[in-house]
Amino acid sequence: MKSLVSLITNNKYSINIRNLLNIKPVSLSIKNLNQISVSDAFLWRTDNGFNTVFKFTDILNLFYKIKNSFIEIHFYSKTNKKIKVINFKNLNLSNKIEINSQFLDDMHDYGVFYIYHFTNTEIPKDIIISNRCYTGYSKNNNLHSFIHGNALAKYTKINNKNNLPNYNSNIIKKTVFQNQTYKIQKLFQDFNRSELFFANPTNKKINFSVNKDIYALKNGCSLLIDISKYKTITIKSNCLFLRPIVFSYKNEFLDVHHA
Repeated sequence: MKSLVSLITNNKYSINIRNLLNIKPVSLSIKNLNQISVSDAFLWRTDNGFNTVFKFTDILNLFYKIKNSFIEIHFYSKTNKKIKVINFKNLNLSNKIEINSQFLDDMHDYGVFYIYHFTNTEIPKDIIISNRCYTGYSKNNNLHSFIHGNALAKYTKINNKNNLPNYNSNIIKKTVFQNQTYKIQKLFQDFNRSELFFANPTNKKINFSVNKDIYALKNGCSLLIDISKYKTITIKSNCLFLRPIVFSYKNEFLDVHHA
C-alpha cells in the first residue's frame, strides 16, 4: 500500500499539482535518475575589477578510484549564450582555474558555468555525483572570498560512450504562482553596498520579486541586483528553491556567501 501511495503522490504530475497548491511541495528531485553527474550553476564574475577562482576535485578518482576520468566545464553568459567549453583530461585530485577577462576573451561581465564528470569505465548503476566545489571572488586583486555550490541545476550521464551527452535541467521545480517566500537572515544597513546574484536553475522562465521590485529570468539566465537601498530582503518566487548569492561591500572588505 505504501508503495502504491508513493507512486501516486510522487509521479511528475502529482508533484506539479502539489507544488501548484503548495501542499508539501517538492523543491527538487533526482528521482529515477542514475549514473549522472550533477552540477550547480556556479557564478563567474569579470566585471568591475572582479576575477574568479574555481577549485574542483576529481571525484571519480577520489571516491571510486577511477583513474581515467575527465571533466568538462561549460561557460555561459548572463543571457544563457554558451561562451566556451574547457576540457580537463590529466586531472589531479585537486584542481584550480582562474577565470578573468582574458580567460573569457576580454569579457567584463558575469554569468554561470557548469562542471561535469565523465568516464568510459563501467560504474555502479546507482551512482550520482555532485561536485559542489569552491568558487572564490576577488575585487581589485584583494583576497578571494570563497563559497561552495549554491543550487543543483543541470546534469548529464557520466558514461560518455557515444560522445554526444545530453545536458538536462529541471532538478529544481517551479510552480505557476509566486507562493514561495524566502527571507534572508541578514541586516544590510551596515554595508556600503550589497548585491544579490540569481541564476535560473529550471528549464523555464521564473518570476520573482525582491521586496517590491519585480523580475523575471528566462531559462539558464542570471542576474545581479543592487539591493543597497534595503535594510532587509524578502524574495517571493514561483521557483521552489531560488537562493541567491550575496555580495556585501564595506570599504575594502568583501563578503560573499549564500543567502
